[in-house]
This record gives sequence, structure tokens and C-alpha cells, in this order.
Amino acid sequence: MFVLPLAYPLPRRAFHPAWVRPTRRADAEPAPLRPAMDASETDAAYTLTFDLPGLTREQVNVTIAGQLVSVEAAAGAPPAAAEGLRVLHRERHAPRFARRIELPVEIDAEASQARFADGVLTLTLVKKQAGGARVVPVQ
Repeated sequence: MFVLPLAYPLPRRAFHPAWVRPTRRADAEPAPLRPAMDASETDAAYTLTFDLPGLTREQVNVTIAGQLVSVEAAAGAPPAAAEGLRVLHRERHAPRFARRIELPVEIDAEASQARFADGVLTLTLVKKQAGGARVVPVQ
């Protein structure tokens, strides 16, 4: 067994300020959050449910392009500081969400639906039927 000797007390340089991770500036915009998602499937469609708390229906954008589904949402700008007040640190930002999902089959964007209620976005994505092929009855 190998024993690593430790010096007690720890040397003062162990917590040198240059080694501490700097905090984000107050005016820096955070990266978009990845919303939680549940997915289910039937023979005809996929159902995707996203949690988007604190947003309204007008702040949510859904884009469907073939097999790719994109959900982007953003609240308005954070409130400005009162006159004469300087913001030193801000952790509470207006939320931004972004998520892209590639599904195994193409989606029929015209037949698909999106519902938003109580901070929950529910997408019903209808699978596109293969065109050109059909069964011809033999007489």
C-alpha cells in the first residue's frame, strides 16, 4: 500500500486567488437551458412534452424540418437596474431554452400540433407516410 504524506496545516498557497474559478460578469448572458423532455410513440405519431416554466405561448418557437424538431423559447430581457444602482452579480436571468431532437422518421409538419399550457409544451408529431407506395387489390 502506498501512503501519500500530507502536510498539516495546508500551505497558504493552496487557496491562491488565481486558482479560484472566476465568477461570471453581471452583464454576461447565460447559455440556453436544455428543457426536460418526455417522449412517447404510437404507430402514427410521437408525443414530446417539454417543461418551460415561466414562459408564455408567444415566447415559444417550434420548427419542424424533416426529421429535425427544434424548440426554442426565451423570456423578455431581465429587468434593468434602478437609476443610480450598479449590479455587481446576477444569477437570476430571464430563462432561455433550446433543444433539438432528431427523430428516426420524417414528420408531417402540417398535421402535427403544439399545445402550451401551464409551462408545459406538448408536441404531437405525426409521422409522414411513405408516398408513392400503395396496395393494389388483385381482381
